[in-house]
Amino acid sequence: MKVDMHVHTLKSSCSLNPIRLLKKLCSKMGILPFICDHNTLTKTDFGIPGEEISTDRGEFIGLFLNEAVNDRDIFEAMDKVKEQGGLIYLPHPFDENRGRSLCRYNILNDREFKKRVDIVEVFNSRCRDNRPNEMAYQYAKMNNMLMGVGSDSHFPWELGNAYLILEEEFDRDNPKDFLRVLKKNNKSGFKYYGKLGSPINMICSKISKKINNSGSLRLPKLKFNKDMIRYL
Repeated sequence: MKVDMHVHTLKSSCSLNPIRLLKKLCSKMGILPFICDHNTLTKTDFGIPGEEISTDRGEFIGLFLNEAVNDRDIFEAMDKVKEQGGLIYLPHPFDENRGRSLCRYNILNDREFKKRVDIVEVFNSRCRDNRPNEMAYQYAKMNNMLMGVGSDSHFPWELGNAYLILEEEFDRDNPKDFLRVLKKNNKSGFKYYGKLGSPINMICSKISKKINNSGSLRLPKLKFNKDMIRYL
């Protein structure tokens, strides 16, 4: 069973993943996605609902949610996830290239914070290099936390870049059953597939966000001379 714990749809302004197309691709690839749009809960008939929540001290993902979480205080937001019976998942926690990564907010070693964490994303295919993933892996090991992976797909061509390989099915409405199966995966050698995508995808996301936020995109006028054309 293939599980991608971090997928976005068109409901995220920085994504161009149409839900219908995403459903077809997931079915074709045999991938069960966790749908984790930014600050909104997107429910589908093919994925597990989650939300990538922006707080005053970085962003985290709530999984198996029934309602969106809007709290800005990180501890209150995490508690709201727990009150729903959801799970706390840390996406790309050591990627300093992202403005809302948790490593920028001096909270990863906070005792109360770590008590609330269920799973750490130790491979994110949108990192520029593998160093942030390696740091996340060491963090999870050091703190005895479960490990997960996500493509962080914002575009159709990114789906399939990363997924867990689970040996058995789990109840898709039961977070505890997912944790049970994930523990087996972690103990049996942590089976997953992962490859880093192109850095161009991050640029595409920024362009997509500008389009979605403004309704139009104004590109600067470019002037070419003969020397520039020679190298194009």
